[in-house]
Amino acid sequence: MNRKTRQKIVKLKKALATIEQELTSLRLFRRTPLIDKLERHLHGERSYIKHQLQVLERSDKSLKDDQDSSEMRAKAANKSRSTKMKRIWDYFRAIQRNYYPDKSLRELRSLFKKQKEGIETDISDVVWRNPSP
Repeated sequence: MNRKTRQKIVKLKKALATIEQELTSLRLFRRTPLIDKLERHLHGERSYIKHQLQVLERSDKSLKDDQDSSEMRAKAANKSRSTKMKRIWDYFRAIQRNYYPDKSLRELRSLFKKQKEGIETDISDVVWRNPSP
């Protein structure tokens, strides 16, 4: 919960306590139309403040949930990206180990990109399709 939201909640709770105190003190007076009108007004104010408190607490909770879910999505995305990159580099390592031990992995990767773009490379298409010997 951020600082401004916390301060606002404290302020609203104080106002709610004040209204409750005023409502209890109104019960000491005899019932007149003016007292009834003031009591209705205070009840309306109290329900409005309660609603504001609920909205603030709900929005703060949903904000926290959104942050948690975005962190979870980021972790899942990073994990899938990591596994994909491991597969790709294992593929290049297999080509290097089985066919071209003299070429670096980076060089193989750039040659693969050129082959994907349709540019002729010195590595045959058979090697790119199946890196196992």
